[in-house]
Parts: sequence; C-alpha cells; structure tokens
Amino acid sequence: MRIYSFFFFLLFLTACSDQNLQTQVNQLKSDLETAQSTIENLQTQIEPEGDLVHVVFFKTKPDADLNALGAAIEKLASIKEVKDLQYGSFEDLGDARALDFDLMMEMSFDSEADYKIYQAHPVHLQLKEAVKSFLAGPPATYDYLKK
Repeated sequence: MRIYSFFFFLLFLTACSDQNLQTQVNQLKSDLETAQSTIENLQTQIEPEGDLVHVVFFKTKPDADLNALGAAIEKLASIKEVKDLQYGSFEDLGDARALDFDLMMEMSFDSEADYKIYQAHPVHLQLKEAVKSFLAGPPATYDYLKK
C-alpha cells in the first residue's frame, strides 16, 4: 500500500509539474508575441520610408568666388542631422534643358524632424547670411523622399 501511495504521490507531482510548465510556456509565448509586436512598432518609428533629400540651387554673381562659397557650404557637415552633403558647380554638357544655376548643394535627412532642426541650426543660419554676398538672387530649393 505504501508503494502505491508513493507512486500516486509521484504521479500527482508530475501532473502538477506538467501543468505548471504548460502555464509557463503559455506565458512565455504571450510575452514573445508582445515583444515581437513592440519591435515591429519601434522599427516603423525609427526606420523612415525613405530619406528626405534637400537640394538647393544657387545663381551667383559674375564675380562670386565659388571656392569660398563651397567652403562655406562644407560647414553644414558639422550639423549632425545632415547626411550625405554634396555640392558642385554647373557642368555644361550641352543639354538645352539644363537649369540656369551656377552651383547646387544636396543633402539628406533621416526625417522631417531632422530637417527642421537643420533649418533652425545656427550653422545653417550663419551660412544663409554669409552667402548673400555671393548670390545674384534667392536660391531655389527642391525637397523629396527617396523611393
């Protein structure tokens, strides 16, 4: 009889243990699903659909020093939100459709919020003032999202 009681007791412990393990497994599955959902939500918040690209075209005065203007533009690279800063002067390749600008700059941003930080940044505001003496008119801009 004693041995039957012992086996019954072991069977009872095993059943309790299996049920406890199943409860733990179910809880872990639920926690995993919640974590996966949270990760997906965070990824959509931090991964933009495409980079925001900001292009600026300059028409300069005939005596403007394009090297000095380029050096002023390079200071924008010190703004941490600015990505892929590039600039260059017009290269006449004989295309009659080419725009009538002497210099352009292009940069990208991870988000519209970063672009707004750039717009208000002291380095950018200083550049806007500094380039006025080089320009024959207001710059033209074009912004787009990469696809």
